[in-house]
Amino acid sequence: MLNEGSEFAGRYKFIKLLGRGGFAEVWLAEDNMTGVQVAVKVYAPGTGLDENGIKIFTQEFAGVFDMNHTNLLRPTHYDCYDRMPYLIMPYVKNGSAFKYIVDEQKIPEDECWKMLHDVAAGLAYLHEKNPPLIHQDIKPDNILIDDEGHYLITDFGISARVRSTIRGALAQEQSGGTLAYMGPERFSTTPKPIMASDVWSLGAMMFELMTGMPPFGNHGGMLQKNGADIPIIEGDYSQQLKDIIYATLAKEPWDRPSARKIEELAYNKLHGIVTPTENAAQNVETEPVAPVAPTPPPIESPLAEATGQQQDFTPKQQQQDFTSNQQDFTPRQQDFTPKKSQPITPKKGISKGIIAAAVAGVLVIGGGIAMCGGNEDDSQPAATEPVAAAAPAVNYDSLAQVKISEGIALTEQADTFMTNHIEDKFDEKYNKVEETYLAALQKLESALDDEDSLSATVVSQAAARKDTVKARLLGIYKELQESAEFVPEYKSRAEAIQPIISELIETNSNNDDNDE
Repeated sequence: MLNEGSEFAGRYKFIKLLGRGGFAEVWLAEDNMTGVQVAVKVYAPGTGLDENGIKIFTQEFAGVFDMNHTNLLRPTHYDCYDRMPYLIMPYVKNGSAFKYIVDEQKIPEDECWKMLHDVAAGLAYLHEKNPPLIHQDIKPDNILIDDEGHYLITDFGISARVRSTIRGALAQEQSGGTLAYMGPERFSTTPKPIMASDVWSLGAMMFELMTGMPPFGNHGGMLQKNGADIPIIEGDYSQQLKDIIYATLAKEPWDRPSARKIEELAYNKLHGIVTPTENAAQNVETEPVAPVAPTPPPIESPLAEATGQQQDFTPKQQQQDFTSNQQDFTPRQQDFTPKKSQPITPKKGISKGIIAAAVAGVLVIGGGIAMCGGNEDDSQPAATEPVAAAAPAVNYDSLAQVKISEGIALTEQADTFMTNHIEDKFDEKYNKVEETYLAALQKLESALDDEDSLSATVVSQAAARKDTVKARLLGIYKELQESAEFVPEYKSRAEAIQPIISELIETNSNNDDNDE
């Protein structure tokens, strides 16, 4: 067992225990070599891991040591002592966000926006890795506060594979994550965590810091999956802040905003940025508007203010272009107020011609009825000729974004599979992951059926998503090709992908030739 005053790995003298979880213990220690205080995180304390477990652990952490982001607490050293893997990290003396709960403080609104921004920024960085890195355990204990007041995510890089390895060593049965912060999809027949699962955990954490309790107690999304509504957030917080928290806690993963979108909204709020659409809405006098036929809800629509007016979702200026990243707009989300009604999903293949024909048919029938019902007395004034009603407005951007959101969901599903089956993703006992990517690509291409009627932004979004999926398919194609001589089935699977990404294959081949 680990104890205060004991020396660890011949170098670190334990001063006091900072925290203990299901997998590890964190100790404040003094580095005997430098005299500096550090945090030592020891995994599988007391029992240790076998050789295979240590190998798996080492392989996994090799993939996260190049992570470099302002809102991630990056380890400075990794090693193994007495079969116990451990990390050396900077000691953050301000502790974690859990202090708000321990001190029974309600986090102030300004601090809420800052934490939302920082944690979402760190998550977006992880989610935009290829393949995406899912944290799986966002909670107050894993959000540290540095001397400058920045919020730092810790405990990232603990994949399902590593968790399973440690659980086996410690004879534990619980799943990865903490129940109170696990979204409803984590309790389904396919409980693999996805990017949207981290967003739900972020919302549950913020809800707890704002109200003193997680939204569904210690049962997490299990209650929501069984029909429980999202509780109302009490307290002196703006409706804008409440709405974004409600949105993160949406039951369906595709109804939640992405981490990148949350970061952008929080950034704009913290810096007082008013988008052009919002500014225009505030300066236009309200006038009666004739009723218009309803249109399907837009996917990436503005955040509802307390006044009911909308904000524009124009992202803030970033230091790098995130157009091609995993998530850059919110799927099937009209505003950030939870709704019980199901989003409208148009049938595949709807076109302008069909809509126009339907409208024309209604007008012709209406005119015929009016003519048949005319006055029989010719001496009477002729009936006023009916005025054709205006054709219903069709929001082609909205229709396209519904399809784009479906493509995103499929892409994320395949990304998650690739993450969790990194070594055996092509094993015959698993689904062919490339088929999921191909289905995603088909959805994204169908979004462009009415390209001439779409805004340049939506066209760009669909195109960027297509490029992302094709890049995934190229990686799979290469791996299948490399193993085709040993597994005949791989050759046919590679040949099925080839026509879809032929241009990308050719470009890649030319680049390889130039490198030589």
